[in-house]
Amino acid sequence: MSPRAASRLETLGFKRVIDYVPGKQAWYEENEPREGKAVDEIWIGDVADAEVPTCGLTERIGAVRARVHAADSETCVVVSSERVVLGLLRKSELDGDPQATAEAVMRPGPKTFRPSVTLQELLKSMRDNDIQTNSLVTTLEGRLVGVISRADAEATLAHEQSESA
Repeated sequence: MSPRAASRLETLGFKRVIDYVPGKQAWYEENEPREGKAVDEIWIGDVADAEVPTCGLTERIGAVRARVHAADSETCVVVSSERVVLGLLRKSELDGDPQATAEAVMRPGPKTFRPSVTLQELLKSMRDNDIQTNSLVTTLEGRLVGVISRADAEATLAHEQSESA
């Protein structure tokens, strides 16, 4: 909450008030719980799949490939020890030299989306940029929340629209 709101709650007698300095939008971008009108729309942080294969910079492609295939996936997100997204390994990189490190072959700086992006906004971006694959969802600091595929986004949106009709 804002410093102003925290101060107001204290004047109303609340004893334990947390002054969340970054503000409401930063709270949302960290994929924290929300209430009120903010729950009326589906945000990608609500539906992103957190069970995505990850690896570190120094891991060998051969070992990563085995883990990715065991997870029935075709991509692996290269992350730091704090799960900050550093790069992406797609099928072409995973099919390469098994002795190469993730750092040597990764696609650095992949496009990411914040958890507070709505499904409609994500799909518009995916359509506009002809993205057919997964999109990465990260917090404001770049920590991996999960992935969402275009097919899953479209199916979820269609399901929600049919239920509200």
